[in-house]
Amino acid sequence: MATLYKILILGIGFALSCNIWAQSRDLVCGDLDGIWQEKTPVVNSAFLATYTINADSFWYSVNEYDGLNPIRSFGGTYTLNNDSISLRIQYIKRISYTGICRDQFSTANNQWSILEKGTLITDTLTTPQCFVLPIKKMSNTLFIDDIPFYLISEEQY
Repeated sequence: MATLYKILILGIGFALSCNIWAQSRDLVCGDLDGIWQEKTPVVNSAFLATYTINADSFWYSVNEYDGLNPIRSFGGTYTLNNDSISLRIQYIKRISYTGICRDQFSTANNQWSILEKGTLITDTLTTPQCFVLPIKKMSNTLFIDDIPFYLISEEQY
């Protein structure tokens, strides 16, 4: 019985140490590949804010229900360092709009929108903007700046 007890204690100790090692393991770029959506893993008629990440670049798309925000996405490159991600923003995609319209899918602003009447423009930043944010990954959830993002696809579109 004492031997069985020792084996049980060793097994629990080993399992806990493996779990701690897996959680403390440094993230590498391939660990993050996919589309990560804020707040929920469920996709309805449009995406909420998302990070699309691949081996050497990222882009952030704003909540698609927000039709009044002229910025639609931004992106660039990133590097990982232990528990932080350094984002180097190199471009911004925005809507050049000529008027306001009503859009039943833009629910964030009582259906007011600029999307139907605008043109998508990409502005390349002459000096990239850099931000360092805390990051951690637990299963299919990525916490960036303590905000949860859920893996909704391992493929980028």
